Amino acid sequence: MNERRSRAKRVAGIAFRVLNIAAIIGALWWFLRGIDVTALGRALERATPWLLVVALLLNVFSQYVSAEGWRIMLGSRHPVPRGRLLRYEFSAQAASAISPGRAGELIRLWFLKRDAVPVTTTGALIWLEKLFGAIGLAILVIPVPWLLDGVPGVVSGCIAVFAVFMVVQLGVLIVIARRGRTERLPKFLSGVVSGMYPLREPRRVVAMLGVMLVGEAADVAGAVVVLHALGIRLPVTAAILTLFLIDFANMLPVAPGHFGTFEVGALYALDLMHVLPSSALAFALLFHVQQNLPQVLVGLPLELPLLVGRRRLREVADTPAEPGPEPVEHSPPDR
Repeated sequence: MNERRSRAKRVAGIAFRVLNIAAIIGALWWFLRGIDVTALGRALERATPWLLVVALLLNVFSQYVSAEGWRIMLGSRHPVPRGRLLRYEFSAQAASAISPGRAGELIRLWFLKRDAVPVTTTGALIWLEKLFGAIGLAILVIPVPWLLDGVPGVVSGCIAVFAVFMVVQLGVLIVIARRGRTERLPKFLSGVVSGMYPLREPRRVVAMLGVMLVGEAADVAGAVVVLHALGIRLPVTAAILTLFLIDFANMLPVAPGHFGTFEVGALYALDLMHVLPSSALAFALLFHVQQNLPQVLVGLPLELPLLVGRRRLREVADTPAEPGPEPVEHSPPDR
């Protein structure tokens, strides 16, 4: 019976992925049908090189902000030097850019386990990082339907539902982290709930929201710079909406580095702003490179030791750490 269920689950997972791939291919065909390849080449040739360099530097800054977010979340309970966290960030992002599945998350689990951070705690903090980032994006995108003309009602509805869902999720997790009785939970879940200790401190929650808002703003700035490099003059609100639709499309697990879903989100957003398809595709390609190239160039050399010990990496996912008693913090608040 268990074998049959596991086989059915495997088949359902494959079918879901195939449907996602088919949907993305169909969407790409819809946006790219009849595109002028010559016009695309001209649009890429016109791109201002120094602005593209600025966009790449903004991506590096965004990685620093993410590492700072991890430092805030880990706090004095699991102190890890800022420089080391930055290396972990680049390595994890590089793995996610070139590998399918959740390779980046597994690498982060492995790195932080070497720093005596339990796997369950790292897993909980990965969840929180994504949640805080989503709320930061929601804060930026909520006013867009009122400030930008031509936003369809369905997109405005998706923005509202997305924002409400993320805020409600944060509220529920705060209640669980503060009032949940870990002794009544299975060992693994107990470790995850214990790992959400940053939610028990309002100042840490506010700090995380602020840091992730800065990170999302840096990504918006990167989009604005790439648009200007291509001579596409759009307001900042258009860049925010573009980033939101890219992230929304990236929720579909299709290919490494979000290849395909990233382009569909960007093409749909710029189509709403009546940008020429060739210019929109040039933006999608260059912005995708801006979002991945620094991580790959910096992160891949840092991952080389992991390529030798892939078995140990797999063991991390299968071996939950003991949650243990919750330590009392005597260190001063993180700055």
